[in-house]
Amino acid sequence: MQATLQLPASTHPELTFRRVTQADRAALAAIAAQTWDGNDYLMDVFEAWIADPEGMFYAGCLPDGRLAGAAKLTRFDAGEWWLEGIRVDPMLRGQGIGRAIHAYGVALAEALHAASGEGSAEVRFCTDIGNAPVHRMAETFQFRQVAQFWRYSARVQPSAALAETFRPCSPDQLPALRAFLDRSPHYAAVQASTFEARWQCRRLTDARLRSLSQQGMIWLWHGIQHDSAHIDGVLIGYVGSPYRQMPPEFNLTYLDARTGGLASIARAARALGALLDVPSLRHMLLARGERLVALEQAGWRRPKDDSGKACLFSRPLN
Repeated sequence: MQATLQLPASTHPELTFRRVTQADRAALAAIAAQTWDGNDYLMDVFEAWIADPEGMFYAGCLPDGRLAGAAKLTRFDAGEWWLEGIRVDPMLRGQGIGRAIHAYGVALAEALHAASGEGSAEVRFCTDIGNAPVHRMAETFQFRQVAQFWRYSARVQPSAALAETFRPCSPDQLPALRAFLDRSPHYAAVQASTFEARWQCRRLTDARLRSLSQQGMIWLWHGIQHDSAHIDGVLIGYVGSPYRQMPPEFNLTYLDARTGGLASIARAARALGALLDVPSLRHMLLARGERLVALEQAGWRRPKDDSGKACLFSRPLN
């Protein structure tokens, strides 16, 4: 993909950009230790990001060679680019370095996309709803806010009858699932995406659905008509810890139901979580009034500190 790649220039007078290498481990670990009270995921993904053959884990360096910051550009699929992990040395903040790192990532996505020869494309990223400087920067770079997601959690609630309204999605059911999604207003509203760990939003392409089904991460819900031949809803999720120093939970990355069924499927999800032997569930919910009400009717709650609110931004690539 990168044989004809022309790397972009830096927009910052003192920064040059290059790939992150193993030699940068200590510098990035020091930055991570000062991020999110030491709960930064950066070093957990360090090796995978360096090894990524399609995207780029890149660093911005000062004239004396010091690493000022870094970020990761990831290719999820054809025309689907994701910008994440922007970090700046706390001692260097306020000097336009974060903006330059972001600008380089956008220009890099343009360059990689041009070299790929693929058709239409976009680059996306997520940030906190209260991160006003990043929102202003996104507007400067022609990003558009396309969705907001709020975190909700619930304790499991054992019920064999409710849990049995779910069935794992088999490969032969994928065409029916695709038809359900293509008719779903919610699917369109979430930009045809799941909301995953590290606030990643990934398109639910046919290939992605096949992969998730093979991993046992898709459950079809039959809680309205109680007929396995008809899909009343879909749940995509996994058991794990999306953040460091947290016990495993049932993390729902996509939750959808026929009109009027969201509260019911959200209640049934608590029963499914009980079968998976975890204490609780977590979901980043599309922040629309009717959906917030439905989840709260099903016993889900927002964090007491009102944290966990994300904005998804998107920008087309030329």
